[in-house]
Amino acid sequence: MEKLTPQTPDSISVAADYIIEKSRPNQEVFKYLVYWLTYTYESSKIMGMDAVFVHMVDKYYVTKQAFWVDSTQQYKITKRGAELKPLLLGKKAPYINMADSTGKSISLYDIKSKYTVVVFWDHDCGHCKKEIPKLHEAYVSKLKAKGVAVYAIETENKPAEWKKFIKANNLNWMNVQEPDDYKRAVTKKIYDIYSTPVIYLLDENKIIKAKRIESEQLDGLIDMLEKEKEREKKKP
Repeated sequence: MEKLTPQTPDSISVAADYIIEKSRPNQEVFKYLVYWLTYTYESSKIMGMDAVFVHMVDKYYVTKQAFWVDSTQQYKITKRGAELKPLLLGKKAPYINMADSTGKSISLYDIKSKYTVVVFWDHDCGHCKKEIPKLHEAYVSKLKAKGVAVYAIETENKPAEWKKFIKANNLNWMNVQEPDDYKRAVTKKIYDIYSTPVIYLLDENKIIKAKRIESEQLDGLIDMLEKEKEREKKKP
């Protein structure tokens, strides 16, 4: 899987299916392979490999071929696969519509820019207090000139403190939040936000190109994506 298979989600999924099919005559080997591949790619630290996990869930758990899991495990695994599926690289980012600090409604889909950075953060989060100013510095010094817009989502509902942090750090990008507790919780769940900050990078069509990355990685990722576009243009 690591040495003989190209390390892309599609190639790994094909290789996984090939090996698993070979194992079917022995139930214990079949069980081990399905479990190992599912767990390995669910817990992978490599961006994009969650697509292999989703593939495993769809093919072996949703179809109830994983005969060893009980109903509780079955529910948890298939639920996790369903949660991650809309957030895979190459998918269109789920719709968001929130209010800025003046109360004006701003939709993520209405942003017209070459790239959009969606960042979920909390003004009271210790890590965010360090990372958000770093992201803003990168935005001002490099990213804005490359056609990047930032859609910064405050994950808590403390408007006074939130606005104070925005002003103190001169966050002159799109700052938005959802005052309704239920809607805010739904958005966090849809985007799989269980800690902050979390950064997504979207292209001009709001397709997810990168996720759960550090602010320091954005500049290099955008340069790489631009080079890929140039290569595509040169193809006959």
